[in-house]
Parts: sequence; structure tokens; C-alpha cells
Amino acid sequence: MCAAFEFQGKGFRPGHEVTGAGTAGIVRHVWAGFARAEILDWWQRKGGVLLDIPASRFSERSEVTGKLIWDDMPEGLVLRGLLDVQTSKPLIKIVTRAATKHEADKFQHPRMPLLEMPLFPGVAFPVEEEPGLLF
Repeated sequence: MCAAFEFQGKGFRPGHEVTGAGTAGIVRHVWAGFARAEILDWWQRKGGVLLDIPASRFSERSEVTGKLIWDDMPEGLVLRGLLDVQTSKPLIKIVTRAATKHEADKFQHPRMPLLEMPLFPGVAFPVEEEPGLLF
């Protein structure tokens, strides 16, 4: 999945607002869970919109120790997000996929965030004004 991520030196976790870029430009909504890549077409049929979510690094919570295991984002990639518009207020979900054996061994978790090339390259993300979350 994705327990947390950092962007511009600030930390973000589920339950807090995150910024992404989609077909409507920059959006900022609460991160409220995950969308499995295996059923992404279902989400999109329900009105879900793919998002680019910028991050410099991300973490998974080990199912063995309960601790966060961090890794840097590969250069040029973003977290794939999904804007869920099925609720009264739009929510952001992080798209996840099954971990490879190497990733499952390293992160001790069966799911990973989907890291992809931006769908909306060249978007200038605003500097986050709010204080980051403490880890």
C-alpha cells in the first residue's frame, strides 16, 4: 500500500489532505484509502479520475515489525492516485499493486504503491503551505 510519503520535505499520511494533478488541474483532498490497480477500470467506470501525486519518497509499514520502511522515489516517477467522486466530498486514493518478491522481502508488505510516469508532465505543484506531519 503506502503508509506515508514525503514531498517538499513534508510528510503525508492517510486521513490528511494531499495534492495531485488530474484532468481538472491541481486538486487537494483528503487521502482516504487505496484503489487496487487490478480493478482500476472499475474505479474509472464509477467516475474515478487518475491523478499524479508528487513524492520524493514513500514508506510501507512492515507487517513483521510494524515499523515504517522508507525508499526514495525513482527519478521522474509519481505516485498514481485516483480521485474518487462517488462520495459527497471527493477523496483521493493511492493506487496499489501486488509487491514483487524482492519488494515483499524488503518492505515486509504484500502491496506497493503504483509508481508511474506522470500523466500530466510539467505541472507546477504549489509549495505546501501547511506544516508537514510529524512521523
